Order: sequence, then C-alpha cells, then structure tokens
Amino acid sequence: MENRRRRQEDTSFSAPNAEGNVWPKQVCPAFEPRADTPEGLQQCWYCRYADFHLDKPRALDVGVCYWPEKISK
Repeated sequence: MENRRRRQEDTSFSAPNAEGNVWPKQVCPAFEPRADTPEGLQQCWYCRYADFHLDKPRALDVGVCYWPEKISK
C-alpha cells in the first residue's frame, strides 16, 4: 500500500497561523483579500495578513502570517 502524505504547503489552515510560515496557495478562515486580488481567489499570497515582501525587490517563497495585524491594503 502506498503511503501518500500531503505536502505542508498544500494544506489549508483551520485557523490563522499567526507568526508562522505560510505558503502562497494555503488559506485559512481569516483570509481577507488585498485590493489587487483576482475575484474569488483565496490564497495566502493574496491575503492582507500575509507578508511575502511584495513591497521589496524580491518576494519571498514562504511568507509569514501576521494575523490580526494587516500588512497590506
């Protein structure tokens, strides 16, 4: 029998992962989209609480959740 394990970056959170790492395609119930989020897309990459250094010259592959503090508009 083959043992399949989900990669951590493919799982969703049941609650915000405050002060923890978040991968771009993850999401949690506290998701709040930024102004530039495509309609209907819910991923940490587009969340106001996640910091992927999008305001820096190079974005991070893995971000940090700063819920309940909003990082971007």
